[in-house]
Order: sequence, then C-alpha cells, then structure tokens
Amino acid sequence: MKLDKYTVQNGKKMRYGYTTGSTAAGACKSAVEIYFQKEDISTIEIETPKGWDLNLDINSIEIGTHNNSKYVKTSIIKDGGDDPDATDKIEMFATVREVLEGEEIEDRGDNFINEKKSISLCGGIGVGRVTKKGLQVAIGKPAINPVPVRTIFYEIEKILPKDKKIEVTIDIPMGVEIGEKTFNPKLGILGGISVLGTTGIVKPMSEEAFKDSIAIELKMLLEEYSEDTIIITPGNYGKKFLVEELKIDPKKILIISNFMGFILDNIKVLGYKKIILVGHIGKLIKVAGGIFHTHSKISDARMEILGANALLAGEDPEDVIKIIKSNTTEEGLSYLKLKETNKIIAEKIKQKCESRVFDEVKVEVLTFSFDHGELARTNGFDRMVDNYGKN
Repeated sequence: MKLDKYTVQNGKKMRYGYTTGSTAAGACKSAVEIYFQKEDISTIEIETPKGWDLNLDINSIEIGTHNNSKYVKTSIIKDGGDDPDATDKIEMFATVREVLEGEEIEDRGDNFINEKKSISLCGGIGVGRVTKKGLQVAIGKPAINPVPVRTIFYEIEKILPKDKKIEVTIDIPMGVEIGEKTFNPKLGILGGISVLGTTGIVKPMSEEAFKDSIAIELKMLLEEYSEDTIIITPGNYGKKFLVEELKIDPKKILIISNFMGFILDNIKVLGYKKIILVGHIGKLIKVAGGIFHTHSKISDARMEILGANALLAGEDPEDVIKIIKSNTTEEGLSYLKLKETNKIIAEKIKQKCESRVFDEVKVEVLTFSFDHGELARTNGFDRMVDNYGKN
C-alpha cells in the first residue's frame, strides 16, 4: 500500500515514500506475526521514527521447514515515493525461525541482539557487510544502521510471545548488484546495500526544489521569530544534538542538507547578523577546506583536510598518514592525540563561512562525532548561544 502523504514542490504534488529501514522492519514483523499467530494477513503496520504509521503490503509469504525446523519467509517491496533512488522497488525478505528450548542467542560478531536476548537479527544475501572502521556499524556486522535495528526490534517485541526466542535474517537479492553501483564498496561495505533511514520516511524532492524549500523556510523563520540569529545544521543528527544538548527549540532549527554555500548566500541577502552552525564533523570538515556543497558525489576531501589540520596542530606524522588513509572521519578521529586539531578545524569552518558572506555575518561553530561526542566549539560559540533571542 502506497503512503498517502504528499508535499508540493514547484506546483507539483509529490508523494512521500519509505526507507529500506522501514521496509525491513515491515518484512521482519510480518514474518514473526505469521510464524506465531498463524494469521492469513496481507498487510502489516509499523511505526516510523518520524511518528507516521505505515500499513505495508506483504508481497510474498513462504512457510516451510529446513533441517526439521519451521521457518516463515515474507517480503515487502520498498517504495521510494516520487523521488526514488537506486533502492526503489527492490524486494526485501525476512526469514524467521524459532530458537528452540535449550538454545541460547549469542553475539557471533555478525548479528545484532536485542536487550532481552530474545531476538537475533542477521544480514543475508544482498545486505552489505561492514569491513572498515569508522561507520556507525562495527566491522563484521551487517550494514543495518542503528535506527533501523531499533525499529525492527521494537516492532517485533510488540508481538513476540513471552519466553520465545527467534532468529531473523534479512535478504535483499537485488542488493548484490545495486550495492556495486553505490559508494558502499569505497566505504568498505561489501556484498550488498545498507539498510538505512533515520526517520523511516523518504521525502520526495529534487535538489533544486529542496534548495527552494530551504530558502522559503529561512524567510519564514525570519518573519516568525524576528531573530537576527539563525541556527543551521546539515541534518537530523545535528538537530538532535541542538535539541538534546543545547536545549534549542526544534522549530527554530533549519536543516540545510548539503547546501552550505547556497544557504550562506541567502542568509546574507536576508539580513541575518549571526549564524549558529552545529553538525557532524563528516559534513562540516569539508567546509574547513572551502567546500560549500558537501555531498560526496560533488566533493570528498575529508581525510586530506583532517590530515592537513592534524599536521598543522602538531600531530605525529605517522598518525597523520593513518588519518589520510582512513575510511571515514570517525576512523580518522581515532588517531588524533591533540584536542587542538579539532579546535583548529572548527575555527577554520567559521573563517570559511564568514569569508563566504564577506564578513557581514558572524558565525560560531560546534562540531561533534558519533564515537567521540562533542569535538570543539569556536571561541565565541557559548556567548552567541547565551545571547540567542535577546535582541
């Protein structure tokens, strides 16, 4: 069943879709429901992290035995809405078998286990395997990101009978071919695609339409709050940090995606005087090198920028070499021994942004990472945040 929610872009009605994470959660839950409830069902309902409920069509059901053990295998077709990507319309399968009495669920290094140790989640055919450090998933694990893992466990735990233990395996046969056409091999994710999605929902939008919508939102924030300061972040992780750590009203936060230069230009034209910029180092480090469109397809000099600033800070040349050879910024950060490196990078991000707006807007910056938490604040960051809203 298609998601019956729409947005309007440039006068065109465009439909939302759902992520590989939501698709996988639906397949897993439907297989568990059929296994234990023995119901003849054609749809399955899940909650998404965004707060929207999805009622997903079950595409196929297979019930059988293997090695004298019953299994149920179901599938759901992923729907990317009106802005589909490479994973649109792929079929995702989930196979459930019961862990029999006397068996224990163990962490084998290639699976995920819920807190109750009642569910083992595995990646099968077409689910990429992580082979390099620096990603959100440990080496050896299936490339199923933390939010989809939590969603899958949450949905299964709703219906899993008490004292039952199960093993669930996700298979994406088309993922083997699709994965080779993505950046996954470069990142060290081999054998398939990643199961992703921080909100569970795909918002349909072309790049130009997305930029237009951000510019409109920027104007609306100025009109509604009449602040001389704008708070910006590349994505949902930065927004979460701003809300949870800095207690910023989420309604006043503008998510800018990859369009740093475009947004800075618009901020200047609209007459803002100050910018509070918070974000994950993987995006913002590019700005430290003067890169203002941060999508990996446009530019990727993260390791070189991190390595150059580490050397400038006085890091050991051998560690700098390790940084430059790193797979991700998270891995590169693990080789840093001097806090000064992160401080230099934050100040350079500030300088590059202020230069972009011809020093007509003051910018203060905070960077963070998943593994290391907050990395650095520019010298005037606390003062700007404390004065926010006190025009």
